[in-house]
Amino acid sequence: MIKVSIIICTRDRADDLRQTLEAIGKVNVPGDLPAEIIVVDNGSTDHTADVVQNTKLPQMSVRRVSEPRKGKGYAYNTGMAEASGDIFLFTDDDVRPPVDWITGMCRPLLMGTAHGIAGGLRTAPHLRRKWMELRHHIWLATTEHMQNGETDSMTGANMAFHRSVLNKVPAFDPELGPGALGLSEESLFAKQMIKAGFRIITAFDVIAEHHFSEKRLHRSYFLKAVEVSARSWAYVSYHWLHENPGHPRFYLLKLSLRLKISRILRRRELAVQVLPLWEERALYDYYFITQYRIESARPRNYERFGFLKLHGKV
Repeated sequence: MIKVSIIICTRDRADDLRQTLEAIGKVNVPGDLPAEIIVVDNGSTDHTADVVQNTKLPQMSVRRVSEPRKGKGYAYNTGMAEASGDIFLFTDDDVRPPVDWITGMCRPLLMGTAHGIAGGLRTAPHLRRKWMELRHHIWLATTEHMQNGETDSMTGANMAFHRSVLNKVPAFDPELGPGALGLSEESLFAKQMIKAGFRIITAFDVIAEHHFSEKRLHRSYFLKAVEVSARSWAYVSYHWLHENPGHPRFYLLKLSLRLKISRILRRRELAVQVLPLWEERALYDYYFITQYRIESARPRNYERFGFLKLHGKV
């Protein structure tokens, strides 16, 4: 019988985790798809262990495993190693999946129509704001603006793939994602899946709600999101895509100077907008080039479009 392993990586968000586990407890578990929950504790110092120990769900077991090495990539890999399922179903510790979550995310894998599923994600109603534009929703990782079909990207808040994927794409890169450069660990993995010949389709009708902290609605969060996105993709660009942007050193100085001047001249705009588009683009370019220069001093961690890491943290 096919088994589903639900993997949740967490660190110091015990109260959020409790609510997520309670929500999963309300999910329908098909009789032919028994499920287990693996909570990967990535070095928590709060009461995460107590939350997991005290969670008793009628339809599935809940087990905590520890991964002390900091980084979501490490936590993902540990979760998959500890899981006994044929299908890995992922969510985050601040997400509430729908009742039909297991069926909606896993049936296409069982039918053979795809090897990976990118599920839907929307911001919880109480966190929506009138000032939000499409790009703000993108930074918050929602899928409401996207259409169903084939894709080369997944987000860990709602994704699934078959264990057989690991035969060709063995692991998430621990130098990416939270606890490391900040993002793109799932994006790189998904792109490696595509290059390995696997198919990923969307299931945006299987919508999970994201109940993130309200701190993410502040300007400081969006500024940080731009930075970690740019730095993370610079890593992918150098190590996996083998790209060479070719920007000279003085270009960084030019970008920095232009940004400082723009912030002075447009300070009134900054007072009323969370993150203006011109600032977003300038920051992204600056951080991307800065990180690319750092990465380019290292040996490349992958062959171009490769699956097995050759250097760096594994």
